[in-house]
Amino acid sequence: MTAARRSIGSTFAKLCHEADKVQRRNPVDPRIARLRKLMADDVSLDHAWRKLNAAKISGRAARSTVEALMFSLRNGVNALGRPDVLRRLSELSDMQIREVAVRVQRFKPHIAPAWTAENVRVLLAARSKIHG
Repeated sequence: MTAARRSIGSTFAKLCHEADKVQRRNPVDPRIARLRKLMADDVSLDHAWRKLNAAKISGRAARSTVEALMFSLRNGVNALGRPDVLRRLSELSDMQIREVAVRVQRFKPHIAPAWTAENVRVLLAARSKIHG
């Protein structure tokens, strides 16, 4: 190995060492740490797949629950007095309730009357009452 090549190699190694020191000072991103654990040799692909998908949907109601709620809400704000509607409403995530609030205001006239802003406030108040 030539002297120039040793110099370049040692300079590269030195730069890598310095970059590693800087990186160790940074806080560890919990998402990256979780993904690294899932990439371990003793973790099966099936197990990693289930963990990744469970994390994606946790805290959200199933799509079928949202659609059943939307079907019930076609009956108007009075549907919020039914136990099955309140149960479905309680399962929604914050994102899902916002999506439902938008969708009820966009009901097509041949399906159901579109909800007014006041009706949506009642919907959000009902969910807030359930979630506290």
